[in-house]
Amino acid sequence: MAQHSLEIELREGLQGLDEVHQTRRFEVLASTLLGVLLKQFDARCAISLKLGAANRDGTRQFEEVGKRTAGGLRPSEFIDQQLIQQLASIEGPHCLREPMQGVPVSLISFSMPIPADGRIMFLVEVDSAVDLDENDARSLAEMITLVDGEILDSIMISDQARKIEQLEGCLERAEQALAENEIDLSQLEPLDLNESEAPLASVKTLGEVASADPRMCEVLSQLERLQDSDLSVLIFGETGTGKSVLARTLHQGTAREGHPFEVVSCGALAPTLVEGELFGWRKGAFSGADSDRAGVFERAAGGVVFLDEVGDLPMSIQQKLLRVLQEGMLRPVGGSELIQVDVRVVASTCHDLVEMVRAGKFREDLFYRLAGFTIEVPPLRQRTDDIPQLIQQFLSDATGSDGPVRKLSSSAMAEMVTYPWPGNIQQLRNVIHQVVLSSESRTIPRKMVEEYLEELSDERLQGEKVQSTVEELVLRIPATEGFNDIIAEVERLVILTALRRNRGNKSRVTKQLKIPRQTLYNKLDRYGIDESEYK
Repeated sequence: MAQHSLEIELREGLQGLDEVHQTRRFEVLASTLLGVLLKQFDARCAISLKLGAANRDGTRQFEEVGKRTAGGLRPSEFIDQQLIQQLASIEGPHCLREPMQGVPVSLISFSMPIPADGRIMFLVEVDSAVDLDENDARSLAEMITLVDGEILDSIMISDQARKIEQLEGCLERAEQALAENEIDLSQLEPLDLNESEAPLASVKTLGEVASADPRMCEVLSQLERLQDSDLSVLIFGETGTGKSVLARTLHQGTAREGHPFEVVSCGALAPTLVEGELFGWRKGAFSGADSDRAGVFERAAGGVVFLDEVGDLPMSIQQKLLRVLQEGMLRPVGGSELIQVDVRVVASTCHDLVEMVRAGKFREDLFYRLAGFTIEVPPLRQRTDDIPQLIQQFLSDATGSDGPVRKLSSSAMAEMVTYPWPGNIQQLRNVIHQVVLSSESRTIPRKMVEEYLEELSDERLQGEKVQSTVEELVLRIPATEGFNDIIAEVERLVILTALRRNRGNKSRVTKQLKIPRQTLYNKLDRYGIDESEYK
């Protein structure tokens, strides 16, 4: 029964392991296991060590993976390199009761083999007055054996993740050297490996829009079906996702294509000008109205009116717009006659119009009139398959037909794909144009791309207590907080800033902050920071 409850406790402690970054899996597992050992044996300390393959003289290189102590006690001084090498030569469980350096010893150990002829060793030290024996050592071995599969898996995953990080660093340095020396490997003759290329992702094209992302392909399919209809369409999406481009795409290939496509930027017009822009005015309607002017609904006769960011329309204009949509008739400002209009209405918004309706900021009847069919455009961070294709398009636009062919290095492309792009496609376009203007190399290196992305990350790191630029970091802390609280808050901010600037890459964070990797892990745990949120 005790063994069963122990296994349950171990399993519960390992439930969150899948949430841990790959390079830290074994450290987290070892810490959990050491905590259980500390409790089970009422020990003063429990230590896990990772040993390398044996040298010719039988000794092994080793590193401490984790350590848990009770009540702030430190491991006894006799647990040194000599003792570790002695225990490393012993396979299986072992109990040590012989005095060392004149100090009574009460310690048990167990080591198990791992790949590459290495070993993982667990040491448990209890108070010297406690009488340990070989049965306790075997109990230790049985506890470790309960999760030996998880131990081996986590070691393999952690080691592979670290090797990948090292290889990525080597690749970045190689690409930087190639870029600095104007060497383009794409000009070399490719090797014929007699291997078939991986199939390309299916790309759907509609007008000037193409996508390989499944969600975006569904959006294009919906637009394609709507081209044969006069149904009003409401396009939802974050700023910069290309809602206006999709609206124009909807207009192309329809019976209305030969007629005007009129755009109204609802959020850019002053409230006093919106009505005149939409419905036109008559001469003398207001000061400066020296002649009649047709509004967009008249100018778009037979075509499409695109209401960009319709959620920004004033409530007074919403009522008049609703009447036009219901009756197909409008009255110009200062006019008395009614004018019949024949247009299709397409609207877009980055707001939650349903919530605005609940809050009384948008008319419910107008919402349903506009939302004959709704389309939601996914943000760029959710359609990363499209980013390389968009980058190639923007590179071509930035260089022009007469300019040299430009491209991003592989690591630079990887940076662009993993960046969250809060400004979506428009922000991506701006960054590409900036790096093209700033770089003379045909292959744009990761370092240059990273500089622009760091500036964008710094712009996002602003708040009530925080102001950050590339040169300085300003933190406002209440003067009433104690010294330790102030230091902890500064420490937390520095780590958060480094994670944002390096987009969650811990290797770069440790290099920037000049701290050991384990120190960074300890700080992340202490402040409850999930580095994956900054990727």
